[in-house]
Amino acid sequence: MSTISNSEEGLDLDEARRVIAELGSDWACVLRREEDGTWSREWIAGSVPGRPDIDLNLLSPEELVGLIAQEDREAARAQFDRAVESGSDRTELRVDLGESGIRWVESSLRVVRQEGADATLRTFTTIRDVTDRRETEEALRQSESQYRALIQQASDGIIVFDGEGKIHTSNPAAHELFGLDRERLHDTPVGDLFFEAEEDSNVKALEDLAAGMTVRSVRRLSRSRGKEWVWTELSARRLSDGMVLATARNITKRMEAEQRIRHLAYFDSLTGLPNRDLFHEQIAKAITRAGEIDKPMALLFLDIDRFKNVNDSLGHTSGDVLLTQVAQRLRAAVRGSDTVGRLAAESKAEAELQTEGRVGGSVSRLGGDEFTIVVTDLDHSQDAARVARRVLDSMSRPFAIGDQEIFTGCSIGIAVWPDDGVNSEELLQSADLAMYHAKGCGGHVYQFFDASMNRTSTRRLNLENKLRRALERDEFHLVYQPIRDGRTGRVSAVEALLRWTDSDGECIGPDEFVPIAEETGLIVDIGAWVLRTACLQGAAWQAQGFDPIRMSVNISVNQLRSHGVTATVSDILCESELSPAHLELEITETSILDASPNIVAAVSHLSEMGIGFALDDFGTGYSSLSALQRFPIERLKIDRSFVSGLGQSASDEALVSAIAALAKRLDLKVVAEGVETQEHAHCLVDLGCHELQGYLFSRPLLAEDFEVFLAKDQKRWAVDDEQKD
Repeated sequence: MSTISNSEEGLDLDEARRVIAELGSDWACVLRREEDGTWSREWIAGSVPGRPDIDLNLLSPEELVGLIAQEDREAARAQFDRAVESGSDRTELRVDLGESGIRWVESSLRVVRQEGADATLRTFTTIRDVTDRRETEEALRQSESQYRALIQQASDGIIVFDGEGKIHTSNPAAHELFGLDRERLHDTPVGDLFFEAEEDSNVKALEDLAAGMTVRSVRRLSRSRGKEWVWTELSARRLSDGMVLATARNITKRMEAEQRIRHLAYFDSLTGLPNRDLFHEQIAKAITRAGEIDKPMALLFLDIDRFKNVNDSLGHTSGDVLLTQVAQRLRAAVRGSDTVGRLAAESKAEAELQTEGRVGGSVSRLGGDEFTIVVTDLDHSQDAARVARRVLDSMSRPFAIGDQEIFTGCSIGIAVWPDDGVNSEELLQSADLAMYHAKGCGGHVYQFFDASMNRTSTRRLNLENKLRRALERDEFHLVYQPIRDGRTGRVSAVEALLRWTDSDGECIGPDEFVPIAEETGLIVDIGAWVLRTACLQGAAWQAQGFDPIRMSVNISVNQLRSHGVTATVSDILCESELSPAHLELEITETSILDASPNIVAAVSHLSEMGIGFALDDFGTGYSSLSALQRFPIERLKIDRSFVSGLGQSASDEALVSAIAALAKRLDLKVVAEGVETQEHAHCLVDLGCHELQGYLFSRPLLAEDFEVFLAKDQKRWAVDDEQKD
């Protein structure tokens, strides 16, 4: 611009105001360029943006031009040239207001040529403050830039899709999450990204989203178009334009960790079966379902027979192997009984728990060698017996543990809802009682619960409580039953038998209280008392002048397994001054089958002391001929059940004969129990039995009564000896 002067000559102010009004401004001016190129200001009005204190009329034309920031003056000249060429132009410039700082303004120019005077131009200039708008736009630009950067750099997968399920926007994390590049991901409908089983519900949930509404859930999503599935934490929000913004965070590792934690919390680490906690949840749901459909359900309580023997003889590692194999067989047995009943999975989560643990049906391990099976939807309560029979059949086959075959079985108690219990605790208690009755029947059978078992259980509990105080209350006593030589008829030995009369005066048989003592471990102290009392009595009889006879005392497998049993026996012999040669310990077949190092060592040491050993109730268990050779057994005692049939049962006679022949080949003596008739006695002697014991000769006697019996016997034989001399 050249020279600028102030002039309003020839200016149509109405026209100026009309043009200014159309343009809109904070301040405006009209400039005129003459033919000689000089400029003059014809009119000015308004105020300087951000500086209302400045009077525009007082500013010289040079000062007006000087308000334009130095770096934008070239842009101002270019604007004027464009306006001259096209008639108008608009641009944004900065004005420098000194201490007030820089302001952005919108400069609008309209150029009008004077008629008849080609060289005369009039420019209408308006200035409008756009600083706030520019700052807003800049903030928006920065916000959008930050938003885009945030989207691109986000670790969560982000997609935006429309109501048709077409994806319009996605970030790199989404491409990584779904295993697809941008193009392939955008070509995939949103519904195809969900796990098939959950697709319908997931898509419907997204379609039902109202504007501004957000839904959050944990879902499985497809990766690489269904080649694999990932667990995600999904959040979806309906935007105001109808689009849906969804974010998905890959939580597969977290879910796997949670599943591992859940598995540790709800599944047995050894067998993979549900543990006690999950069992209680499952049976509670099964009871609820049974009530809803009005059908009975059954709880089977299993206990492995002779498991303790395996654990003690072969070691805990072998016991664990057996438990694992039992669990596998139970799974298979329950899978095969789907036609009988089932355990309904009440939720997908529970089904996943069962799948995760790879359990068959509803088998659980409560702990130790105890297992349970829950069977629901039964038509008849007796249908549970079909499952029990299937389990017993699967357990009857031998188990391979290392290079050994182990034969074991299981005892099963069955309780039926609602007859035997209305809740899980009552059902478990009833099934447990039924299992103990099954075990009492010899094992490897099943037993349904009935009300009489409660009475039996209550009595057993009472006996156990009394038994714990019986020793200190001096409630035990011994009785003695003579054993005669089969050839001479003389008393050659005596067996000490335990009896108990409780504080109420009730005489409780050993068949009832000894198993309780065995299970509770009380037998160790009780057995030591029996041995001490018997040895003291045997020594006392010898001190009174009676001929020495063998004192036979039962010793349990628990006593032999306990530490210090050798020292205990040695101390008792020392205390009683009874010769080891006059003591015989009767052990059961369970003892010789138990390969526990403690038992083997104890029997060996006791034998080295000169103590004899007899195998009691031979033929009723699972004796091993190799075990007979390994242990220093001197006598076999034939159980009374075989003796009672002599003269009536050819098979019993054949069995006794076989035992006697076996004993002879092994250089063992044979003692027959339960001899009640002369026919029994003659037959047993003829078959090769060396000693006889039973009611034919005497019932078990108190010590003072046996002393009288022994005196008569030894006196009679003394007379006979004198007569022979």
